[in-house]
Amino acid sequence: MRKTLEGFLPYKVKSEQADVIRLDSNEAFKSLLSYVDFTELEKTLINRYPVESTEMLIEAYSKFSGFPVSSILAGNGSDECISLICQYALDPDDRVIVLNPDFSMYEKSARVMGAEVVTVQLNEDFSLPLDKLTEEIDRHQPKLLFLSNPNNPTGRLYENEEIEALIEAMKRAGGLFVLDEAYIDFAGESAFTKKVQDDENLIILRTASKALGMAALRVGFAIANKRLIEGISSVKTPYNVNTVSAQIATQLLKKPELLDQFLILQLEQIAELEDIMRDLTEKIPGSVLYPSSANFFLLKWDRAKELAEYLYKRKIKIRLFNDDSLKAVRVSAGTTDEHKKLQEALSDWSEQYAAGIQ
Repeated sequence: MRKTLEGFLPYKVKSEQADVIRLDSNEAFKSLLSYVDFTELEKTLINRYPVESTEMLIEAYSKFSGFPVSSILAGNGSDECISLICQYALDPDDRVIVLNPDFSMYEKSARVMGAEVVTVQLNEDFSLPLDKLTEEIDRHQPKLLFLSNPNNPTGRLYENEEIEALIEAMKRAGGLFVLDEAYIDFAGESAFTKKVQDDENLIILRTASKALGMAALRVGFAIANKRLIEGISSVKTPYNVNTVSAQIATQLLKKPELLDQFLILQLEQIAELEDIMRDLTEKIPGSVLYPSSANFFLLKWDRAKELAEYLYKRKIKIRLFNDDSLKAVRVSAGTTDEHKKLQEALSDWSEQYAAGIQ
C-alpha cells in the first residue's frame, strides 16, 4: 500500500431491509422511473461502448441547465468529477484547502493524490470564517479549494459576496476553486452560472442525485471554461458514464416541466420536515436546529447518538455525526407518510427523554 493511503478505510454502506425508512442520504423520496419510455431503452446496444449516449446526455443537460456543451463534463456521479479534478490539478505535496464540516470526498480524493490537506473549521454557527479562510489561502497557496454551497451537512447557503471573495483569493494563489452546488436547486438560482463559463479558475459541480432524483444512475457534471474541461477530460477514462444511466437521465432532463413539479413537491416536504424538527428542538433543551437551504436539516445535540440509535430501532435511519468536532444528526426530507412515522417516533422519544430528566 502507498504511504499516502495509510489510515484509509473503505466507505462501506450497509444495505437495509425494505421496511426501513431511509432519511440518511439526502436522496429524493420518489422515483421518476415511471416517466421513462422503456421502449427506447429496449433499443440499447449493450454490446457497444457508450459514446453517443454520453454526448446526448451532455446536450440534454446543456439545454436543461443553460451551460454550453463545451463547458460540461459528465461523470459517474460528481464523486468521479472530484477525483478527476484532483488527478488533473495535484502533484504530490501540493496543498488543498477544505472546510470542516463539509463533504468528506474532497479530502479523500486529494489525499489519494498525495496532497497535503489543510482544514479550516467553520464558525460555531457554521457560517464561513471568511477572513481566516482567505488568510489560509494567501499563506498556503493551495492548488485547490473545495466548498459545498449549500453546505453538506449543515445546509447553510453562503453569501454571493463570500464566494466572490474566495474566487479572487484563489486567483491570487494561482489555484482552482471547486464550488460544489449539489443542493443548489433547493436554494434557487446560482449567481455563478454565467461567470463559470469565462472564469479562469472556477469549477462548478452539479449532480442528478439530489433534486433531480436520479441517485441510482450515478450521473454528475463538472462545469468550467472550455480550457479547463479539456484539461480535466485528458485524465478521464473513456466511456465513464454507462449507456443505460445516460439514456434514462437524458429522457428525464428532456422533461423540465416534470422536474420543476418534482422540485416543488420536494420543497413542500422540506417545509413539512422543518416543522417536525423545530417541534423536536423545542422539547429537548440544549439542541440546536440550523436553517437549511437543502433537502435536509442538521440538529446539533450532545446526545445525538442516542437519538439516532432510538430511531433506528424504530426502523428509521438518519445520518449520525459523532466525533470530537461534531455531535449531530442530519435528517433528509421524505414522504408525508414517512414524516408521520418520524414524528410519532420523535414524540415518543421526547416523552422518554423528558421523563428521564425529571
